[in-house]
Amino acid sequence: MSRRPIAAIDPDVAGQRSEEIRTMPQQAVGVDVDSLITLHSDADVDDRRERLIHHVWKGSGLPAERPLVTAEVDCAELASLDAGRIDRLVRPLPHRGTATSYLVHPRNPQPGRLGIFLSGHGNPRSPRYHRPQLAVMQALLDRGYRVGSIDMPFFGWNTEVTSTGSVDLPDDWPDHHEVLAEVESDEFSAARLFVEPAVTLINEAAASGPPADVAVIGFSGGAWTTTLLAALDPRVTSSFQVAGSSPFYLRPFPVGKPNFGDWEQRRESQPGLYDIAGYLDLYVLGGAGAGRRQWQILNRFDPVCFPGVGHRSYAQPVADRAAALGGAFEVVDDPTHGEHQISPYAISVIAWELDQNRQLDQLSSPTTQE
Repeated sequence: MSRRPIAAIDPDVAGQRSEEIRTMPQQAVGVDVDSLITLHSDADVDDRRERLIHHVWKGSGLPAERPLVTAEVDCAELASLDAGRIDRLVRPLPHRGTATSYLVHPRNPQPGRLGIFLSGHGNPRSPRYHRPQLAVMQALLDRGYRVGSIDMPFFGWNTEVTSTGSVDLPDDWPDHHEVLAEVESDEFSAARLFVEPAVTLINEAAASGPPADVAVIGFSGGAWTTTLLAALDPRVTSSFQVAGSSPFYLRPFPVGKPNFGDWEQRRESQPGLYDIAGYLDLYVLGGAGAGRRQWQILNRFDPVCFPGVGHRSYAQPVADRAAALGGAFEVVDDPTHGEHQISPYAISVIAWELDQNRQLDQLSSPTTQE
């Protein structure tokens, strides 16, 4: 069995960053992380997940519906992938119109495998973000996964208004999610807009047989969505959140340039959600359960989101709690570059972990006796 890729620190980038980024932040000193994790048993996991689902869908449960599918469409943005056919998936949603995504089929499909890539803020088709996305999707396709590509609300394929709900949002979508404060209420959770397209995509894949291996990879804002999705839907077996979140106690770091996250990431924006589960509990929920694993890949020298080594204060406690609940959680520190991106190193780790899944599947499959 090959070794997992090892990260080499970029000395030039490291030399340009302050000591503050390279050492444990003061915000983490003396924090009793174990006491902040409130999940201790399988019953806690089930109860907390049920409460989250109730909050997001206001009592209607995890959606069982499937998106509207148009098979064998052209999609210029995904045409360079070495793949089979591409299907378009459309999911009507309240308040903001329609979520449009695409499902790419591999040339050599493996039964039960589904991958999902969740894009972040900004222009997901810009070369800076799109090239790594295509590389991740190709890694999944090469391993026999059907791969869905989903953009955030207001971005990418989700910028056209086709319908409105009881509260009208702007005709021209903003380049942020602050406007969601207008629809967040006791009767509607804006978090639904982020996760429901992925849940219904999993439903579509499950229509041909329950997927045994659902791998979700999210970048930046899409990594936040990955964190919430894996906490809500236990069908997600492997989740990789890249440069997407940090526990609340680390948000004031770095000093002078704190990162409190976008609207959906802040406690004051969605108090009902984060009162049920803060980030540490969401990480545990995403990794807890037999056969479930979550990786948080953080760019140590990221100029945009959650740089530094503060993750060392919670990585082991969260990993221990997820393991005690039958699953796994790991923080992967990426010091190989100084950009806000999914790096070649991160992609190599994702591909390596997917291969370990395949080898474990082969070991667990019964052999035929001649």
